Amino acid sequence: MPFRFPLAAVLKYRESIERMEYLALEAIQLEIARTEAHISQVDDWRRLAAEHRAAELARGVASIHLQGAYEHELSLERYRDLLQNTLKELRKNLQQHLKTYEVAHQKREILDELRHRQLDSYNRSQAKRQQSALDDLFLARRNRGK
Repeated sequence: MPFRFPLAAVLKYRESIERMEYLALEAIQLEIARTEAHISQVDDWRRLAAEHRAAELARGVASIHLQGAYEHELSLERYRDLLQNTLKELRKNLQQHLKTYEVAHQKREILDELRHRQLDSYNRSQAKRQQSALDDLFLARRNRGK
């Protein structure tokens, strides 16, 4: 009779929950990486805008153009602040999902360990039965030979 784990359906369910949590973690990490890259891009835009404004100032440009350049830099700064807040929220969300994943992982590991123990016990009992059958066969042959 082959080994049958009575909680196989529960184990499969726990594995699927763990996998979903893992995928959610990956998605959040991807979003964090995208946001960090976007912040870096905005920083580059801010640097270029400041260089452009400094070059215009050195050339002697009308104040209306300088005002527009300052407003552009200010809007980039506000956008960067918004991205920074988003990044903080994403990192907080990552920590929460990490805890959820760890719980799901532990629950799956407990069932997996139980399955392994029951499989080991099954294998040991099967080996004992086989050995007992071999011993009986040996004794039967020995008694028949006498």
